[in-house]
Amino acid sequence: MHALLMWTLLAVGASPLPDGTPLFLENCNSVVEYTTRGEIGHVSLAFNEGGETWVYEATPGEVRRIALADYYAELARINRRRDDDEQVRVWALRPRQAYTVDEVAKMRAFLSDQLGRRYSVRGYVRTKPGDGIHCAELASTALNRSGRYGFENCEKIHPQALYAALKPGHMAPQELTIPALAKKEPWCARAQRRTGEWFTWCGWSCQEAWSWCW
Repeated sequence: MHALLMWTLLAVGASPLPDGTPLFLENCNSVVEYTTRGEIGHVSLAFNEGGETWVYEATPGEVRRIALADYYAELARINRRRDDDEQVRVWALRPRQAYTVDEVAKMRAFLSDQLGRRYSVRGYVRTKPGDGIHCAELASTALNRSGRYGFENCEKIHPQALYAALKPGHMAPQELTIPALAKKEPWCARAQRRTGEWFTWCGWSCQEAWSWCW
């Protein structure tokens, strides 16, 4: 994994991401982008631990932590199936002033507590907190824990709004190049992964639909 991460960093031609760097995705979710009238459809946060960079995000069906190299691989698989004008793009907003050790610890403590929590947009639609959480709600709440921000009603914040709010106080947005996959996976591996993704999506969809009944 360390070798893969090093290859990834060399491929994107970028220095390691500072702790607390928000990663915004463009062309990733047409429903979110259409609903919010924005180009940004998803947001996550990057932190470094044990020599690796980890991405924390709320995504169907739950909050997870994934190694940056694996995160890039997922996006590369999506882009492989898309036309050039529909490619997912990643924008990093590096903090102008690095977060302190205490600030990082507070954000990571919150994010660690959220791992496994159900992903849901119910709070956003109904404009009140729920048992689930969506990507911009997770990111904005975590940033609040650092003490630098005071976002209110985080369940009402969508990715494009968070991007606009954070952009002035961060370094200029940097597009991170998603490295192409080294080789195509065998058919059986692709089929197994897509079946797993389908079950995850269906399971989340059913649970999300059921939550609207209450």
